[in-house]
Amino acid sequence: MKALPLYVGFAATGVGVALPGAILPTLSVRWHLGDAQAGQLFFAAWVGSALGSLLVRGSLRTMLILGSALVSCAALCIAYSGGQGANAFLALYGFGLGMTMTSITLIRQQQVASLGNSTGTEMVRLNSTWAGGAVLCPTLAARALALGSIRPLLLCLAAFFILLAVWSVMQSDRRASAIAKSLPWSALKRIPPGLICMIFLATGVEAATGGWLSTYTRRGGDSVTATVAALTCFWAGLMVSRIFWSVFDHWMSHDYVIRLSMALMVISSMLLFAGGAGLVPVLAAFLLGFAIGPAYPLLLAWALRFQRAGSIFFIAGVGAASLPWLMGVLSWRTGSLRIGFGVPILGALVMLMLSLVLPLKVWSQNDRALQQEPDHDVLTTG
Repeated sequence: MKALPLYVGFAATGVGVALPGAILPTLSVRWHLGDAQAGQLFFAAWVGSALGSLLVRGSLRTMLILGSALVSCAALCIAYSGGQGANAFLALYGFGLGMTMTSITLIRQQQVASLGNSTGTEMVRLNSTWAGGAVLCPTLAARALALGSIRPLLLCLAAFFILLAVWSVMQSDRRASAIAKSLPWSALKRIPPGLICMIFLATGVEAATGGWLSTYTRRGGDSVTATVAALTCFWAGLMVSRIFWSVFDHWMSHDYVIRLSMALMVISSMLLFAGGAGLVPVLAAFLLGFAIGPAYPLLLAWALRFQRAGSIFFIAGVGAASLPWLMGVLSWRTGSLRIGFGVPILGALVMLMLSLVLPLKVWSQNDRALQQEPDHDVLTTG
């Protein structure tokens, strides 16, 4: 498969993942949702995404077609639902996104590994395009809401994923495009538990912040413009950091990058927790996005050296579902979304502690060596 459409498709999944958080304040009002109910929407979407990632097996081309079609179908359902069946539609939406993102990631990982290049760098580069889509999402959502409805945006998203599915059908190149047909739990055991935990928390902190940030800043008294700016800056920080580290890949060892990211994540999340209006939340959001940026793709690249299949994406998806849901529950029980932001702060602190005790330097040094070792138990070619 050609690389450019995969990059464009991955950017579209960035729009798709960021969309629920961008429109949450409006949905909460129109669908009469409390924080606990809103957290359930995130939980449904990202548990669906986790399951979609887990079930990617066999032909990656077929999985990409199916995932794209499901996203399109779910977007249409959400556009016309009026709030009825929201959890089911969000679960289907996440399921399709999980399938699509995992399929594209594994296709690119195989393509780059076959050339003997650094898949860690490619994961950062690929996820930069994802962040680019996420950066566009708040502005697109704000424009749609200014016109009085999010339906046109959802219809455009559905149309794009139909086109992606059609393009995938037209591809005839099936080389290096299949993975094991069985669920690879035995392969998952080869990944160090600490690395699994960091991946779980990295996606969780990202999803919790991206999902609740617009609601958080809006309740803090900021204008709609400032709210859009904060969420845009969060995704922009994510994109800038991934572009930066993909360009300056050899400037600093990956283990140092991870540790610096975790330290900055703790500082910026606490700054966001401190609250305030104006430039403070915007700056904190950008710094937090910049800190989160390289963490997941680098951790994922290390995990894919130990096993190259969908189960690690399932772990990542469960993390992305759990922390936003916990934020909603904590906010509902305490009556304060600010207290709810203690969830990603705690996640960042745990990751920082893990980064100080885990052998990140060994994983970083073995990056190129591990990618050249065949994974016959998991990876197959069609």
